[in-house]
Amino acid sequence: MLEFTDLIRTGPDTPGGQCMRRFWHPVFVASNLRPGWAKPLKILGENLTLYRGESGTPHLLAGRCAHRGMQLSAGWIEGDCNRCRYHGFKYDATGQCVEIPMEDAAAAATVRIRSYPTQEYLGFIFAFIGEGQPPPLPRYAEFDAEGALLWHEVYTRPCNFFNNMDNDPIHIPYAHRESEIFRHRAPEIPVQLSAEETDWGIMIQDWYANGRLHILHLGFPNILFVKTSEGERDHLAWRVPIDDEHHWSFQVDLMHFTNEEQRRVMEERHAARSGKKGRSYIDLGEAVLRGDLRIQDIDGDDKANLIWIQDYVTQVGQGSFADRKSERLTRADAGVILFRKIWEREVLSLAENGRMKEWTRSLRVLGSYENLRS
Repeated sequence: MLEFTDLIRTGPDTPGGQCMRRFWHPVFVASNLRPGWAKPLKILGENLTLYRGESGTPHLLAGRCAHRGMQLSAGWIEGDCNRCRYHGFKYDATGQCVEIPMEDAAAAATVRIRSYPTQEYLGFIFAFIGEGQPPPLPRYAEFDAEGALLWHEVYTRPCNFFNNMDNDPIHIPYAHRESEIFRHRAPEIPVQLSAEETDWGIMIQDWYANGRLHILHLGFPNILFVKTSEGERDHLAWRVPIDDEHHWSFQVDLMHFTNEEQRRVMEERHAARSGKKGRSYIDLGEAVLRGDLRIQDIDGDDKANLIWIQDYVTQVGQGSFADRKSERLTRADAGVILFRKIWEREVLSLAENGRMKEWTRSLRVLGSYENLRS
């Protein structure tokens, strides 16, 4: 019998991996890939080659040449083709070999490697690495609006993506106690919490003693959406497995500044996350986990990125692939428990019956924020 930990492995031959391959995932920041450049990627346990052709179109191929297994990202981009640096095999954007030195066209026609659809959207390159025709790429209308101020941030963490998907409101007053979240108010613990399945995934609602409501959505299979009660941003993030013990987070924020202090704090945080202010959040997080540093002693420019440091410590601190059998879950984990149940149901349904629920970010999901109070 499969354990839950077996279901959150996402390699190509795993039930969880087959589930994840039914969806589009962001795999790269679009502005970081220039025409004529190729990048090696590892997504869902597979080594791939992402390149932007001289036409400006991004393409995604298998990671290695069919001839001798050379890493294709080290080769040349010729038009919209990729030529292997080792012996010159040339592949078009569909993965078809179109030229082999010292061989005729008929020989090249017998060689083909995998290729995958890509689309650029919201500043990211999205890829579909499953089988068959991909579904339409989901759209997020409020992030598409003309004049929308979008900020992009990307990080990697050396732990399974479910360490990040197990998101809940209870961690905020503890994990983020020293951060700017509580600059003007004391840490609060919710007095009531609910979790329910939606058309998109789950919705977690938590209420506080002063009547404030906080809402968090987890979109199936790996998306987080939250509209902050302070009103400065709408936050959309994808937790994308690199392999079972590492993942990416690709996130885009739709900014709504209501005052200059809010703008200043967010600009400092963004500068820190882009490497322009303070030390690496990874180095600081690892120092905390080694016991060489306390989070409450982080100060100066390093404090601008305190939230990422705190999240790194609490997620990586569970282990790169956490042992879920020893957990003692409580009422505060209602959202975690529900999302795991849905994950197990959907992954096993796909494996056993070839079917899953049709997930959509419906009007009901969008409307859940209409009465959000600050």
